[in-house]
Amino acid sequence: MDILSSLSLADELYDRRDRPEGVNRSVEVLSAMPDANKSYEAQWRLARALFFLGQQAPPGSEKRQSHRAGAHAGERAVALSPDRVEGHFWLGVNLALFAECSGGARAVGAVIKAQRSLGRAARISSEYHDAGPLRVLGRLKHKAPRFLGGSLKRGREYLDRAMEIAPANSVTLLYAAELAIDAGERDRAARLLEKLLASAVEPGWEFENRRDR
Repeated sequence: MDILSSLSLADELYDRRDRPEGVNRSVEVLSAMPDANKSYEAQWRLARALFFLGQQAPPGSEKRQSHRAGAHAGERAVALSPDRVEGHFWLGVNLALFAECSGGARAVGAVIKAQRSLGRAARISSEYHDAGPLRVLGRLKHKAPRFLGGSLKRGREYLDRAMEIAPANSVTLLYAAELAIDAGERDRAARLLEKLLASAVEPGWEFENRRDR
């Protein structure tokens, strides 16, 4: 299979991510590409697929291993094309989720690196992946302890900016509602959840739309 066919197949498999075995297959396809470690297009897609597998895995070593491997793929992507958004974004997401399922110094280091990677992604393209860099930065600011820059105010600012760009994204709406609950703004949370439930299914986001409802 040539490079373009492999990348196209990996995208098709990821788009059908309601079946995790398809995402596992996409990892196999990307890893089998000739000189995969030297291909930016392969590495950021690999980071994306490993993020999803880690997100879906039960708590424990499998989840950590997926996000660690996803972060490594993201690092390779960033080294190959530091001025493109995909590598920075998927590196940052994997680091954020690795921190969430780890502890101690490893978690602290991962949060710091995640914020740096996502900030770089936002500067390159805040619109990428339905305002993904802003959405995940908002989530990090919401969930991180104060000594790592955690702040409900800053989290809301990032999420508000993300909703300006992609107002119907179910993940952003859910994150914003959860932050509003923690801030004691239950009426705002209710409005956001009502908007989520009333919004149309977005092409390419069918899995997340169904899950978040």
